[in-house]
Amino acid sequence: MNNIIKLLLLVLLSITFLFSQDEIKSKELYLTYEKYPDRVFTGQKFEVKLQAIILTNEEKYDEVITTFTQEENIGVLTQDIIWKKDTSGKYFTTISYKTYHKKFILPTITIALVKDDNIIDFISAKSPKIKYEKIAINEKTFSGIIATSLEVHTVKTKQYTNNILHSTIKIEATNSNLEDIKLKQYTEQGIKNLTQKGLKQEVYYYVMIPSHTKQISFTYYNVNLKEFIMINIPIIMDEELVSTQTELNPYNSSLLVYKQVFSSALLLFFIFIYLISKRDIYLILITIFIVILAYLFIPNKKILLVKDIKVYILPTKSSTIYEILKSKRVVEIINEKDNFIKVLFKNKNIGWINKNDIK
Repeated sequence: MNNIIKLLLLVLLSITFLFSQDEIKSKELYLTYEKYPDRVFTGQKFEVKLQAIILTNEEKYDEVITTFTQEENIGVLTQDIIWKKDTSGKYFTTISYKTYHKKFILPTITIALVKDDNIIDFISAKSPKIKYEKIAINEKTFSGIIATSLEVHTVKTKQYTNNILHSTIKIEATNSNLEDIKLKQYTEQGIKNLTQKGLKQEVYYYVMIPSHTKQISFTYYNVNLKEFIMINIPIIMDEELVSTQTELNPYNSSLLVYKQVFSSALLLFFIFIYLISKRDIYLILITIFIVILAYLFIPNKKILLVKDIKVYILPTKSSTIYEILKSKRVVEIINEKDNFIKVLFKNKNIGWINKNDIK
């Protein structure tokens, strides 16, 4: 029913603004902005505080309805408006917004008193003018985050491939837009989990970084300090590698090369000894090492992956999907675990494919 009342109120407001250039003021309702920022930035979240004075006797209305109209390039984050009455009899509420463009317009806020599903009185508050300020979005290290405070709490880094590390960062921030985070210097990254409680946000963010990386660095814009703050996160490898990531690519590692060289050297050694001694025991050893070398040089089995197959970071159902194939790919199988197959792409990237997705 509230939605119908809000719709009727919007129609009423449209007709009022269309046929009357004079502001219609209620004699028993007063609505004003109590607090709002002087300036905002693109992508920034901010709050405004409103005050309402209702002189109408509470017995004459059932509820207070709040509507928004005429907003542009701005998102209303507070959908359920709750008015709280203080000891002086005034009502207050806080509304959160997020800007998307420099040419944004705050919505016109209207409150209406409703009795038996009928609007008995309403009033609108004129939106204040808030300055827009552009920040250096071309800053190479700028993560896109705008906040009043930000802290990095935990970082977990594990070996993903021979050349790539998988790092997960936990970030907490206040009055922020953590959903817009992006580290420009890295290609593979994404949000694992994002939660918000009131003004505070928490995000678990993963990023694939080169194995030689010593630290992850980025900046965020601190609204209170009015400056970019540099965050440097040292990369410390976990002592225990994930079992799924050991022997990342046994067919393309230094260990394999050592095995091949060592086996070849022993084979040549036993051939040399056999030529000198002519003892049959060395023929047996030569045969064994020929078989071992043949096994070590056998190439990986290859399979064809079709379009739209999902490539996972880890062989688990809850693993992050870091790529969905846009075309057919021929890959090498280098390992298997449970219902997943570890594959090697031509660009040396490694991922896990669900066996059920392979046709």
